Amino acid sequence: MTEFEYKTIVIDSKETEHSEKSLSDKLNHYGKDGWELVTCFSYPCIGSSQYSLIGIAQKATLIFKRRLCPEKGASK
Repeated sequence: MTEFEYKTIVIDSKETEHSEKSLSDKLNHYGKDGWELVTCFSYPCIGSSQYSLIGIAQKATLIFKRRLCPEKGASK
């Protein structure tokens, strides 16, 4: 049976809004380490501040997975 491990990261739109390359670099970094993007989602911002508007997503959650490699000498 194939087993996976999962990683969750949060991307702040304020960090990536000026640079698509920055987001691509982050995604490529995870891909080189064997992580595959499974899904992503965002929530509308609740509340207000000088940096956000109600209903505008500020952060996105990305979920990655990668196959677990069996340890050498381990048996199932």
